[in-house]
Amino acid sequence: MTVVTRRAMAARTVVVVVVSGTGAVATAVAGLAGLVTGGRPAARRRGYRGLVRTLERLGPTFVKFGQLASTRRDTMPAALADALATLHDAVQPMPDEQAAAVIRRAAVPGLVRFATAPEASGSIAGVYRGELADGRVVALKVKRPGIAARMHTDLALMRAATRLLQRLPRLRGMPLADLVGYVGAAIVGQLDFVREAANAQRLRECLADVPRIVVPEVHPELSSADCLVFGFLEGLDGGTPAGLTGEQRRVLAGRVLRAVHTMVFVHGFVHCDLHPGNVYLTRDGHAVVLDAGYCVQLTDRVRELIAGFFAALATGDGRRCGEIVLAAAVHPERADRAAFVAGMTAAVARLAGPGVEFDMRVFGEAVFALQQRHGIYAASEFAFPLMSLNVVDGTLRGFSGEVDMRQVGAGQP
Repeated sequence: MTVVTRRAMAARTVVVVVVSGTGAVATAVAGLAGLVTGGRPAARRRGYRGLVRTLERLGPTFVKFGQLASTRRDTMPAALADALATLHDAVQPMPDEQAAAVIRRAAVPGLVRFATAPEASGSIAGVYRGELADGRVVALKVKRPGIAARMHTDLALMRAATRLLQRLPRLRGMPLADLVGYVGAAIVGQLDFVREAANAQRLRECLADVPRIVVPEVHPELSSADCLVFGFLEGLDGGTPAGLTGEQRRVLAGRVLRAVHTMVFVHGFVHCDLHPGNVYLTRDGHAVVLDAGYCVQLTDRVRELIAGFFAALATGDGRRCGEIVLAAAVHPERADRAAFVAGMTAAVARLAGPGVEFDMRVFGEAVFALQQRHGIYAASEFAFPLMSLNVVDGTLRGFSGEVDMRQVGAGQP
């Protein structure tokens, strides 16, 4: 367990305050300029872009927090969620010498050769190609030195700030502690390579019967707390879908939808980060799912609620959809339940009813606006897995526009 010292907290607090302060000044100036030239909408857009730049300057913990928080579109304006969704891990790969030192320190049994040019590089780890003495080619996911201590310190600061923010009148009723706690746990989970190895193995088992879905094999006997060893997959290229026919893309997108159905409704074990960088289509007709760092096991209650929501959505039963969201909400007694259910009924009829061409993003934005209007905030254990389906929808639409996310509950091939 990583212990956060007072000295580390104090030093990091100074950095965060200085960076946030200078970012706030720059954002305020940009916002005023936007107000003059384009009114309040322009001022807000510039303000949100300034927030994104500040989070990027604060480093990987704040970037990851913003990325994950952006999926909770029920808790913030759509424009802010869109801005946070643009956050990326703007980090340089580890220098060759540092990468080599980290890989050697991992002492992978039987490793005879490795490259120091990364196959992929993120804020927590880099992925490198290696070769074992028996000729197998492997992928080495190695943790950046010192990243765990840095992230734990940042998360401790966020929790302290949350305790202060909850006292503000405008934020009362929002599940800030629940949101920060859940996102913090997700980030810590991505630091835990032992847990990720178990997640990867579980994911392979859950999706073993879904045709043409590939999850790289993890080698736990070769892995350690700072280095995961996977089977290496050749030819992963984000540009591959452009070279496939429309029918190939449609079929593969349907396979991914079936994989999501299997995760959510059969096993209750959900990969919550299926953005385009974690799902690849291959030229030989497979879909590859990567990075099991952010997976959650649904409770029976949450799985039943999500299943009920999509069953009601598929039949156009908006009233039932509204009742399920209320059942999963934090402090629903503060809301006008009848008005919320009526609003949900109207939204489903207009945007998801029988014969309506369904766009999950459009439907989701309408539901999130309805929730904000009525102060309905779902508990994170329900909201994040459900919101992750929005991420899946965006990924699948990049492959084929013919996928209908209403059918995820039915497990359509």
